[in-house]
Amino acid sequence: MKPFALVRVLQLAERRAEGLSRAAKLAHGVWLHARGRQVQLAALRDAHVSGLAGQLRGGVTAAQLHEMNRLQHAQIAEMRAAQAAIDDAYRAWQARLAEWLQVEQRVKALRLLQQRHLAQLAIQHKRIEQRQHDELVGLAHLRDPARRVR
Repeated sequence: MKPFALVRVLQLAERRAEGLSRAAKLAHGVWLHARGRQVQLAALRDAHVSGLAGQLRGGVTAAQLHEMNRLQHAQIAEMRAAQAAIDDAYRAWQARLAEWLQVEQRVKALRLLQQRHLAQLAIQHKRIEQRQHDELVGLAHLRDPARRVR
């Protein structure tokens, strides 16, 4: 009985799927980290806005107002950069995930082929055992005529 011919292909596909799984998990972590950074920036912006509101009630000079506007624009730019980082990380994560799913489907298909092969081997083995048993019974009946069934 011959072994499963695609066993090496299955092993390589499983290893590749494991590596891609790790890459997808890493990309997911990067995406989560980028989202966390955006939350931090939003909290800083909110704190800055509330601080500005208090300062503006008391009155500020034109130079101070100009500096506050410059800081606010810098925060907005940083928020846009954080959103772009989130978008990039999400696309990278989804690409890794899609690649892993494709390889995982291949692994499942190869495992199914392996199971079918093993089932076929089991059937062949059972047939051979049954044939051998029938031959032994036939030989036993030929040797001992008294045991023959009438």
